[in-house]
Amino acid sequence: MDAREGRVARSEALFREVNERIADISLRHGIGNGLEFLCECGRRDCLEALSLTREEYKRVRAHSDRFIVALEHDFPELDEVVERHDGYFVVRKAGEAEEIADASDPSA
Repeated sequence: MDAREGRVARSEALFREVNERIADISLRHGIGNGLEFLCECGRRDCLEALSLTREEYKRVRAHSDRFIVALEHDFPELDEVVERHDGYFVVRKAGEAEEIADASDPSA
């Protein structure tokens, strides 16, 4: 894995952790089901909000190698788009990026 791939993988893991907290806090405080999550694409300048229900996000999070990203924010050389939705993609990591995703999974 080159330095760029490692940076992207670590950034994605960080935004996944932020989104995990959004889901948990919203549940504890009784906030409605329609939530805004941050794009987990790993781009340095991306702060795009993605609308998902808590259940949709938890379904993605059931797999430690999957991330939500804004449309066209996937990295074709690093990601496999496994689901396409209105407003976001679900991407799957492979190889060393998958290992980083697994190791940094806050729900594991």
